Amino acid sequence: MTPMQILMTALAYVVLADKKALPEERANLAALMGKHVTKKDLLPSQIQQLTSEAFDCAMVTPFEEFLPTIESRLRPAQIASILANMYEVMIVDGNIVAREKELIDAFYKFFDMDRRLIGAMREILMVKNDTTMFLRDDHPLNGRDFKFKFVEHMDIDP
Repeated sequence: MTPMQILMTALAYVVLADKKALPEERANLAALMGKHVTKKDLLPSQIQQLTSEAFDCAMVTPFEEFLPTIESRLRPAQIASILANMYEVMIVDGNIVAREKELIDAFYKFFDMDRRLIGAMREILMVKNDTTMFLRDDHPLNGRDFKFKFVEHMDIDP
């Protein structure tokens, strides 16, 4: 598998975690891959094939068997990008199901990713995607005292 195939397959696992591909999830994948069509990196037919193969793989191969097959094919930044995109797909519809969280936990544990990075990534993406704060003045994130929790735990040089 190429790194792009791995990315799409990892995302397919998250989309399929609740047994249905919701419109928000499909739109997220389309936006992620659409730029490659615009830039003429890939043809629409290649994106279609990539997506189809990713979902086919995710439907027949258990995630726990998928992980060892991709380990040597990814660079550290690619691993971080895949994880961030998995989080994005998980939260884009506003509902987090247990299996989605299990997949993401398995991914970052398999690649032995730093928990501080995971916490920061999760917190930033959760705030980025929680658009209800723009609809409700009483939303918990709308307090004047809002701060990212991960910043308190960072080692910052003076």
